[in-house]
Amino acid sequence: MTAYDQINSFLVDIWSRIGKIEERALTAGLESDVSITEIHILEKIGDNPRCRMSEIARALGVTLATLTVACDKLVTKDLISRERDARDKRVVIVSLTPKGMAAYDFHKRFHDRMIDAAISGMDDDEQRALGRALDKLQTFFEELAEA
Repeated sequence: MTAYDQINSFLVDIWSRIGKIEERALTAGLESDVSITEIHILEKIGDNPRCRMSEIARALGVTLATLTVACDKLVTKDLISRERDARDKRVVIVSLTPKGMAAYDFHKRFHDRMIDAAISGMDDDEQRALGRALDKLQTFFEELAEA
């Protein structure tokens, strides 16, 4: 198998597997249903505590209306809380609840284990080469998203 074939096979396979594995790990670890979309919303909120809904929507590349529907479910699941900004009532601030923080931490640990597995046994040069390749892949997807 050529390197090209190996990379192509990996990329096609990995996209379907990551989501399924993350959802299964989250459901088992949290003992509740959290979708991959929901965990990525929690991740953005956890990375930016007490942020505006509009900031999260922009970071995820979705409309505010789409995020509002998703956040309604997260509030119902007691994973986030929403409140109006005291100075500007039009602004909605979102925060993780303790249960949401547990989901966020669990997801972060999953990613830490995934990265550790990927770079285990690599020297610094190999890690940098992988980083450069992934940067190129990310740029490719960003350019497609903007087109």
